[in-house]
Amino acid sequence: MDRFRRLPLPALLPIVFVLVGGLYFAIGLASNPDGGGLAARAIGSLFYAVLMTVFFGFLIAYRRRRAGGTEGAAAIQRAVRSGDLPDDVDHVVWTRELESTRKRYRNNRVIVPIMVVVFAAFSVWAALTVSPFWWAILVLFMGMCAYSVWETRRALRNIDHLLATLRGTWTVPQSSST
Repeated sequence: MDRFRRLPLPALLPIVFVLVGGLYFAIGLASNPDGGGLAARAIGSLFYAVLMTVFFGFLIAYRRRRAGGTEGAAAIQRAVRSGDLPDDVDHVVWTRELESTRKRYRNNRVIVPIMVVVFAAFSVWAALTVSPFWWAILVLFMGMCAYSVWETRRALRNIDHLLATLRGTWTVPQSSST
């Protein structure tokens, strides 16, 4: 995963385009396997992939810029995943980014249960009225949400540890004029 996080945007965005467009096309094809409107589905997937690639491109560029570059953003994500703080960090940037990341993970604790209820209701309705394929989508989604709950707990614990370490090691420089 670190390899993808370190890729420059011109190399990363085509991968995002292919993955998002291909996934959108495949899900649409699997949910309606009669093959009708294949050209329309492909055109819709193309537009969806373009829009999502532009959105993710701006989001990734913004986050990388705030973290001090591609390497900084990858190092912060690695630290959140492992709970280990690198030796040479910019305390101001890391504290700001870890606080922002903690806020996003705390929001997950509210948003994920709401998404589970809404999407489960929609999937059951779609499975009963549209296609039984939606049962598989529901199982996949529930698995992703369970992983998200586990990952959120782990990340929040690691972020709190990282922030405590940062605050404990950060000292205000003494001025030489006193």
